[in-house]
Amino acid sequence: MKFKAAISACIIALLVTGCGSSTSTTSSTSMNHSATQKAMPGTAAMGGGSYLNEAIPENILALNLVDQDGKSFTLGSLKGQYVVVTNFLTSCQEICPMTTANMRSIGEAVAKSSLKDKVKVLEISVDGARDVPSRMKAYYDLYQSTSFSLASGSDVDLKKLWTYFGAPATRMEFTAKEKAGLPVDWQTGKPSAYDMSHSDLVLIIGADSRWKWLDLGNPNPGKAVIPDKLKKFLTEDGLSNLAKPQEPSWSAEAVYSALDDLTGVKIS
Repeated sequence: MKFKAAISACIIALLVTGCGSSTSTTSSTSMNHSATQKAMPGTAAMGGGSYLNEAIPENILALNLVDQDGKSFTLGSLKGQYVVVTNFLTSCQEICPMTTANMRSIGEAVAKSSLKDKVKVLEISVDGARDVPSRMKAYYDLYQSTSFSLASGSDVDLKKLWTYFGAPATRMEFTAKEKAGLPVDWQTGKPSAYDMSHSDLVLIIGADSRWKWLDLGNPNPGKAVIPDKLKKFLTEDGLSNLAKPQEPSWSAEAVYSALDDLTGVKIS
């Protein structure tokens, strides 16, 4: 699938961590002239990350997804909203609990703003085999917030999606020794059989269904708290990432800044 060389090179150069390793306007969203100027494609964003204006192929927009409540949708069906997207899996022991803490913070900030009906905050899994709606719902409920959504799909569709966005995941089987040394799964109480190694990023899709912004690296949750059950699930590397995220990193504040520039509305 075609992917701009500059973006691809940026991801290859900067995304060295992950689980298992360390402008157009639409009628539904009002964008003023100054906001459009701040978010010129190819420029660095003041709060972090870079602005794009990349057409997302129709076959990517049409990929089947399902949320934590079992509701089916596609990225294309969200046209008319800005969509903040990141990758995760519910079985991650190093990074993803902090990713979700960031997305909860973003969702709650959006919910309190005038953009509450114009921005969707969405985590999409890289692990379709395990991340079925019932497991996502159990994970989601640990965060005690309804301000964001989780989604999954078939392994085939998720691979297509994350390959397009430059962060495909690789299944990494655990050895018997590795299984014995890891905390047991937060839901099943059993050792995990494998991890999905992936690069970490956060991006924004515009109300016109074009890719507008990208930031790279580990999530930095700041003072956001992760659920105790998931904190116990973290490995030593995960606890280290919680205490001091490795660089490069992305924060909720970077997303607020990008949304401000893209929409002209200050989130937080």
